[in-house]
Amino acid sequence: MLTKPKYGWSDFQLEGTCKYGLSYTDDIALEWVEQAIHGLETMLPFCVKGFLEPDRFLCIVSYWNCHIICEDDERKPLDKEAVTHEISHTSMLQFSKYLYEDVSKNLDAWVSFVSYDDKDISKKHEELSRSLKKLKRLIAEKAECFDEDHCFL
Repeated sequence: MLTKPKYGWSDFQLEGTCKYGLSYTDDIALEWVEQAIHGLETMLPFCVKGFLEPDRFLCIVSYWNCHIICEDDERKPLDKEAVTHEISHTSMLQFSKYLYEDVSKNLDAWVSFVSYDDKDISKKHEELSRSLKKLKRLIAEKAECFDEDHCFL
């Protein structure tokens, strides 16, 4: 889903969608992991964001699907043709699994992805590691909610 960060960029792609190059202006790993944790804790859809420079990237993670929206970052009214909207049949649980795997296997690269903040790298590493452990636990706990016998109201 997310490639290893390189030169301040990471590519994002879900099954059936285009590839999107996300820049370092958002601390993707920390922010997205926290959103996934909140989504699984509350069992409510959540949204993650990124910057494509110049466009804005939004991925709305619902129960059974992800909705990707790319829009101009201007304040003017949007023209419908200028907005990208794609849908991937990727559940909240699967999105969270992909996120956990992709960030875990490139943890050091994700910790240093954002270079403009003043956070201590070792503290950021601890924070992200803690959050990943929590996300892994929630994935295991909530797996049964996404089986064939469950639905969301």
